[in-house]
Amino acid sequence: MRREGALLLGLLLVSTVPALAAPPSTQEEIEARLMCYCGCANLSIRTCTCGTADAVRREIAGRLAEGESPEQVIGAFVARHGEQILAAPAKSGFNLLAWIAPFGAVLLGAAALVFVVRRWAGRAPLPAGAPSGSAAALSDEERAILERMDREIRKEL
Repeated sequence: MRREGALLLGLLLVSTVPALAAPPSTQEEIEARLMCYCGCANLSIRTCTCGTADAVRREIAGRLAEGESPEQVIGAFVARHGEQILAAPAKSGFNLLAWIAPFGAVLLGAAALVFVVRRWAGRAPLPAGAPSGSAAALSDEERAILERMDREIRKEL
């Protein structure tokens, strides 16, 4: 009896795997490319659960049923609501900057980091006993006081 139950469970799991791996439909792809304009959340039409998203889904289905291509459907929404309805900016014109700028910023930051590290590594270390930059600006009297304090501290140790 247990073997039959395990076999039945195994068949059930195997039969559901293709359903889970099914590619998204044309309507689902369009829904994922458009943002919901309801104002309740910053979600795509595909993931938003408000009434506005439901109405847009019905309109997409109706347009596809009338024979419009996915690009025509998306174009109609862009014409009505502007490019802000797109989930990702178009890869042309000024919008191309939105695709390139993050990579440019990372490269610029990496170049600046390399420059700073090389500059730090190129500095020669000060010889032992040499005054630091702030000690070099001291007067003779101040330098004598510092040397006296240094001797007193060493005596205490």
